[in-house]
Amino acid sequence: MKRTAVLIAGLLMVSTSAAAGPNWQTVGFTIAPENVSKVVAALDKLIGSSGDKLTGNVALMANVVGGEDSASHTIISSFDSRADREVWFQALVASPAWTEFIQATSGILERHGNSRMNFVKSWGEENDEDVFWEIYAFTVTDLDDFSGAIDVLLASDTGKKFPGQVHLSEVAAAGMSPVTHLISVGFESEAESETWNDSISTTKDWASYQKASEKASTLGGAFLLRTVKTWGDTGN
Repeated sequence: MKRTAVLIAGLLMVSTSAAAGPNWQTVGFTIAPENVSKVVAALDKLIGSSGDKLTGNVALMANVVGGEDSASHTIISSFDSRADREVWFQALVASPAWTEFIQATSGILERHGNSRMNFVKSWGEENDEDVFWEIYAFTVTDLDDFSGAIDVLLASDTGKKFPGQVHLSEVAAAGMSPVTHLISVGFESEAESETWNDSISTTKDWASYQKASEKASTLGGAFLLRTVKTWGDTGN
């Protein structure tokens, strides 16, 4: 998924399994519709203040479907390492821009839960135009077979027609037990998602994928997100 950088101090304090390499974090919020533009403006100013020190990426996402989670929005972040995130964030919270951000968003952000993920593998091309995201949660019992099933599907005749991007992530810390992994699927629109999902539903390639995936995992739920705005290095 688009790699992104997070703005809430508590998120950096979440305990996590040691893991170097690309990773992403989330924090959920409730934002009233009339205040979304104010939050975006505050983030514009805050993140702009860090200039080229931001080596990761930040995205504000609208929660289209979130199950029991009552948050309306999610800030998703990623960096190439947690050390990179820590250096950038500590400098940010020590700056006058952080105080201004807190003042600008006081009373219009209600914070919810947070999580940390490690990127495992990706398929397809990262595309800035992919703004509609399907997130599937799994309890995986055999990661090699689980990942291999995606390999086979996307290498098949059906999979070669896939228009979006797919990212497999390991849950590092989220309070999501027994969920162990997430599959994030990005599309340019909900219409593109619908067309793709309808087209594969009756194919043998999809049936084979489901059979292989079910042997290696248990599906725990799904969430839908839409990108509101991104900041930082979208080339990650």
